[in-house]
This record gives sequence, C-alpha cells and structure tokens, in this order.
Amino acid sequence: MLRRFSIPALALLAMIFTFAPARASLVSAADLLDARVQYTADFQIRTGAMGGFHGTLMHAHGRERRDFGALGGPQILLLRRDMDEATMMWPERKWYVTTSFTQAAALVGGFDGVMLNRRPTGSETVNGEPCTRYDVTGSSAMGGSFRGTMWFTRDGILMRASGMVRFEGHETSVETSLSHLRRGHVSAASFVRPADYTGLPIDLSKFGLKVH
Repeated sequence: MLRRFSIPALALLAMIFTFAPARASLVSAADLLDARVQYTADFQIRTGAMGGFHGTLMHAHGRERRDFGALGGPQILLLRRDMDEATMMWPERKWYVTTSFTQAAALVGGFDGVMLNRRPTGSETVNGEPCTRYDVTGSSAMGGSFRGTMWFTRDGILMRASGMVRFEGHETSVETSLSHLRRGHVSAASFVRPADYTGLPIDLSKFGLKVH
C-alpha cells in the first residue's frame, strides 16, 4: 500500500526541492524554495518513469499545498517549511502520513541541500506570464542532481521547468508547468491538516524516515 500511494508524492517532492526559484548564480535550492508572493495555480508534472499527473497548487511563504489525483484516489501534499513538516493526506479516507520537511528532502536525494547554478538565456512568455529563461544545473551532497531549463517570473514564481533529475542512482526526465496563475491572499487554513484525520500506521524506516 505504501508503494501504491507514495510514488506520486516522491515525484512531487523531487520536483519541488529541485525546482526552487533561483535568484543568484549559485544558490541553495531549499533557501529559495519560497516565493515571497502568495498565489494559486494549476500545475502539471510529467516524468519519464511515471507519465503525467496534474492538480492545483496553493503557495504562501513557508507553506505550500498541492492537491492531485493518483492511483489511490485524491491526495494532498502539505509542505510546511515554516515548521519543518511534510504531510501526505488521503481526504477520502481521512488518513495522513507526516514526517519532517528535512527528512522528506533526504528521501529524494537531499535536494534541500542542492546548489543551483543558473545562466540567463532569454525572455519568453509562459502561459501569459513574462519570464526569464535560464539554463540550470545543480547537485547535492547526497548525490542528487538536476540539469535543464527553467522559466521564472519577475517575482520568483517558477512557471515551467524541463530537464533531468538524478537521485538514488537513477536519472529521470521531468517537466513541470503552471497555468491559470492567480496572485493574491491564500487562507492559512489551507495549509493545516484537519483534526479528524488519522495517522497511518506505516513504517517508513526503510526509506530513512520517521513518522510523527
């Protein structure tokens, strides 16, 4: 059951930790994960190993929520960098698994410590948003790496990314994009796990994680 539910989440985490908004030529991805602007959008992700899936995204500084469909039904990923917590929820069953933000990053190759190099290569409009296009490479101490192209808005929102991610000795093509971007206030309640959800009794130790 863990494998059935966790694969989309791992792909999302790999994308999120790798494709952090870069605002300098060499920068820590985790430090710049959070765009300062609040926004909602639709997102799409495609990977060579899994095919594609899509959903909705809500973002505020230190907090992010992604709702998407998967084999096990609707899922919600809450990333709370402000409180070092990452939670996967299954709303139809009111189940959840929680670990730390740091441990979740380690699960996908230590992308919280990835250092990104970027080089601007032009300007393009992506789904109605003026963006700067960058060639980007990055690697982490745990062996994770990324090479590809990213498109960022002026206020640091990643609108599109395409390239190759490597972790756990495997290299996978990845592509992500946003559409219907809407800047504006996002309710703090969107990033809180409902009190009536039940924690799953799953042992994640084989993945190097602890559930709390």
